[in-house]
Amino acid sequence: MDDDAVWQCLIHEPEGGIRLPVGEGIDLRAWAKQAAQTYLGPSSPRGQVRELASVLTRLAESSELADPTFAYAYVVDAAKAVTAVYEVHDYDGEGYRTPQRLPDLLRDVLPTSPVRRSTEEVSLPAGPGIRVQELQAVDTGSVFKKKTMVESVTYAVLPPQVENVLVFRMSWTNLVFSEALLELAQTLAESLELAEVKEHEA
Repeated sequence: MDDDAVWQCLIHEPEGGIRLPVGEGIDLRAWAKQAAQTYLGPSSPRGQVRELASVLTRLAESSELADPTFAYAYVVDAAKAVTAVYEVHDYDGEGYRTPQRLPDLLRDVLPTSPVRRSTEEVSLPAGPGIRVQELQAVDTGSVFKKKTMVESVTYAVLPPQVENVLVFRMSWTNLVFSEALLELAQTLAESLELAEVKEHEA
């Protein structure tokens, strides 16, 4: 392995995905309005555009706080602004470079309090790792607190090219789409790769 190599993390971008402007320092509300209009088309009802823009703003703001390498909103049902979100993180792997230690890494960097969790070891094209599926109850609403069920699936991978750990997470709240989204998450996790960045000769 070339210690001086520069690696770029790549992932498949499915139809229905909207890349969130993480770390770009732009007006997220203005971006979301434009992104929703572009996704839905110029003849879409204003209410539908407004609703999708509101969801995209919230997802972009949340992703900014989580500080991923990159993040996407995946539109499941545009008419009802039903979305999932998926992110890829790049963490220092020191002390965690075995599949047995990866659950500890996830608890340290992405803490949750699930009502249900299952963990299994996996082998992906990007490297060995683990898959964690969780269901948790999250408080929503600022005045009248209510619980919203959030399902997520997380893959933590040990790529051989680097000493870091790649973490892919997809989450959603509309559980009726869980089966399809779990299949999509598996497809996306399998598409995760590190590609060497080649310097252009002058």
